Amino acid sequence: MNFKISMTVCCFLCTGILKHHHGVATAGSTFSQSRQLSCLFETTETIPLLTEFKYIRQNAWLLLSGTESKDTERPHPENPSAADTITFIVQKSSLDILQHVDEDTDQLECKISRYFTDNTQILWPGLQTQLHKLDSWFTGTIKHLADKFTVTVFLVQSSASKEAEIRSPEDVSQGNAERFYLSGVFLVRTGPSLIQSGLNKDVLLSCAFSVDHHTDVTIKWLLQQKGGHKKLIFAYSGSTRQVEHKDKRAEMFLAEIPKGNASLLLRTVGVKDAGTYSCSILVSSVLWAQNIQLEIVEKPTVTLNADVLSLVEGDEHKLVCDISHFYPHDAETQWLREPMEQGMLPHVVTHVVSSSHRQNSDGTYSFSSYFLLTASLRDDGRRYTCRVEHQSLKHPIKKSLTVKVTESTSATWFLVILFVLLAGCLVVMLCYLYQGMSTNKVGFGPFSAHSLYAVSIGLFSNVFVFVSISAKTVLEHKTFQSSQDVLLPS
Repeated sequence: MNFKISMTVCCFLCTGILKHHHGVATAGSTFSQSRQLSCLFETTETIPLLTEFKYIRQNAWLLLSGTESKDTERPHPENPSAADTITFIVQKSSLDILQHVDEDTDQLECKISRYFTDNTQILWPGLQTQLHKLDSWFTGTIKHLADKFTVTVFLVQSSASKEAEIRSPEDVSQGNAERFYLSGVFLVRTGPSLIQSGLNKDVLLSCAFSVDHHTDVTIKWLLQQKGGHKKLIFAYSGSTRQVEHKDKRAEMFLAEIPKGNASLLLRTVGVKDAGTYSCSILVSSVLWAQNIQLEIVEKPTVTLNADVLSLVEGDEHKLVCDISHFYPHDAETQWLREPMEQGMLPHVVTHVVSSSHRQNSDGTYSFSSYFLLTASLRDDGRRYTCRVEHQSLKHPIKKSLTVKVTESTSATWFLVILFVLLAGCLVVMLCYLYQGMSTNKVGFGPFSAHSLYAVSIGLFSNVFVFVSISAKTVLEHKTFQSSQDVLLPS
């Protein structure tokens, strides 16, 4: 009993802690509750004498204002004790980060990188700067592990701040644990990075932004298709209020743009709408774009050339499975010979032929899969199934037909007719001989009428035996075919 109690307590305690790939955090706590997030800080370093770069990654913590109490003067109890862990503290601003990323911290992945300004000072409203020294800009990208959203926050350390005079995050590669105080000034949020849609559906590409001050923004939606071809879908200029509308089926919610809504609505999408869409937002010379992949997947329609097929033994018939109007191109099909008894696996038909793919006017594809069936009594009542797999299907599509086979009577009728003809000939001959014997006429040549009569009787007996044996052989052959259903693999 004590052992069970100890194990229960241990399991309960273990569920209270969830390991991150860079630290630990309380299981089930949201970002607004913990106000801290384990991150990777990624920088690049030029390799001497080469034009290549190498990436330097360090453990880091992203803390939101509100955790900077007396506790920040000592190591946070949940912070890792590694000496190379740095901390980025986002100070209070009008930019509400939690509004866009308030999820369980164990479902969030964070990466902080430098944002290069090409040695140009960005004049950001409300940010104090020094002309002789550049501000330090960073991007913090937070992704949901279930691909619900991706958020990128622009963080800046002003060159006029006291912290910048002491130390800049540009030199964090020295491996010392440091704290840097930054301001969040600009944020872009997109929804799932991959969206799948069927044909003729309306698709919403979610994109939102937030800025720490009121300003005009420029928004562009670009589409990159296969082959690298890029085209403009929609553009909006906040300064001029002009709209560039390249596709009548695409629209933005213009009244919602001042509220931070930059989403794009695509109506009745088709195959040609597939590709990578880029939501690009320009604010005060700071440009950022995030991608959303749109895939068109259309379920195939599967039909057979019959539901019930009635055949005569020995007939040949083509069983055809038509797979039509699906996208993308790849689809797999099989013909299965279902077992007559339950609990047995179906047998895959091997001699199957598939036609070449045909492209329809809407961009979807179609093809046929078929094989030639020779009717046999062992297939009477058997089902043949066409099984189709495709990217758009959670489970394969199965369509079945039932084959009914009736016995062929041609051989039996041939034997009956042969027997009747031979019997008729013998009867005529016997009657003729009987008349000759009754009138005491001489027979044919050296053979007397009595000898010819005896020969005729013997011949009739042999023909009767021959016909009987032939009929028995045909019957045994049909019985053997029927029994093969148990012996053949299913």
